[in-house]
Amino acid sequence: MKRFLINGPNKGVKGEVNVSGAKNSCLPLMAASILFKKKVILRNVPFVKDVLTMKDLLISLGSKVELIKEKKIIKITNNKKHKLIVPYNLVSTMRAGVLTMGPLLARYPKSKIRVALGGGCALGIRDTSWHLSGFKSLGADNTLKRGYVNIYSKNGLKGNVFKFPKVTVTGSSNLIMASVLIKGEHIIKNISIEPEVKDLIKFLNNSGAQIKFIGKRSIKIQGVKEFINGDHTIIGDRIEAFSYLCVAAITNGRIKVKKIDPKYLNAELRILKKIGYKIETNANSIMVSPGKKTKPTSIKTGPWPQFATDNMPIILAVLTKVSGKSVIEEKIFSNRFMAVPELKRMGAKISIKKNKAFIIGQKKLNAADCISSDLRTTFSIILGAISAEGSSTISRIYHGLRGYENLQIKLKKLGIKIKLKK
Repeated sequence: MKRFLINGPNKGVKGEVNVSGAKNSCLPLMAASILFKKKVILRNVPFVKDVLTMKDLLISLGSKVELIKEKKIIKITNNKKHKLIVPYNLVSTMRAGVLTMGPLLARYPKSKIRVALGGGCALGIRDTSWHLSGFKSLGADNTLKRGYVNIYSKNGLKGNVFKFPKVTVTGSSNLIMASVLIKGEHIIKNISIEPEVKDLIKFLNNSGAQIKFIGKRSIKIQGVKEFINGDHTIIGDRIEAFSYLCVAAITNGRIKVKKIDPKYLNAELRILKKIGYKIETNANSIMVSPGKKTKPTSIKTGPWPQFATDNMPIILAVLTKVSGKSVIEEKIFSNRFMAVPELKRMGAKISIKKNKAFIIGQKKLNAADCISSDLRTTFSIILGAISAEGSSTISRIYHGLRGYENLQIKLKKLGIKIKLKK
């Protein structure tokens, strides 16, 4: 099993990082290709493990998928009717497989669609009940049998009004995709307005959809007859961008991340400033550099534009080295503090009470052998190892490779002492 060996402490790291395309945008865009009768071209694609799994999933459904890695392009062609079974072996490691529900339902509303319940990171309860409730508002029934959700609409899909009980990113994307080919008009309230969801809406509208915001979190979708071809450039990955900015923060260094819109990270940049780091931005880049003095802070995660839950484990690692007492309240997932036991192995002082982490910053961390349990925990542990005294090993790094493109190469380019061990 592959693992990272990191020698620390790495101090005053300097350099630049080009941010890859957003994995969390690419996956729903790939799923949306099912809606199209001919070809979809996606650009600025991050060729991470989850994207390759989604590629295999689309091929299993009958799509032809061509990867042009040197140009960061995927071409997806639909020349025939899709198969309507999404197998467990292809969604067991990637929860985004549930995103095929919406577009399959839209294209084949009167057929029985079978989608295996997915896997991915063990972050707590992430069921599909709100997705299914949204489909029901369109006239689609569902049953669960042997781990597969069976979805079908006897009379076809029709417009209605649906309000999500709570903001959900994948639920919003799924229902949007299910609604674009309906008869009539569908209104969806309390949707996610994450940049990745807006990227999906932009792609669909540019391809002929009629989706219009009628409030901050409400949209009106007028069904259209068909989608033929699509072409879209994926936005930069805000979670990856913040991860590398935190490499600068924890090493008291200076790093510029490029190919990212700073507006996607307004809440996170405010927190870094509050801690005491200098932030410089322009239209397509962000730079973090040392300030005079750091101080502890309090953070609450929430739906965009609040502090992203995916970025919480990343800032958690940084705060282990910030003198004083910081508090993080996790408002999205019930099991987001998976990095804590591993950071504590390095000497971090962290206590958890319900959904809050209390961090007492330490002057130094010490190297340890650690195990990663999910995607963002991987980078959190890496940050700890980067700043720790001595040689740390991190096992189960495949979690991190699901979402970070060229992770080792980018860290090495910044001067981090990292090796891949088998």
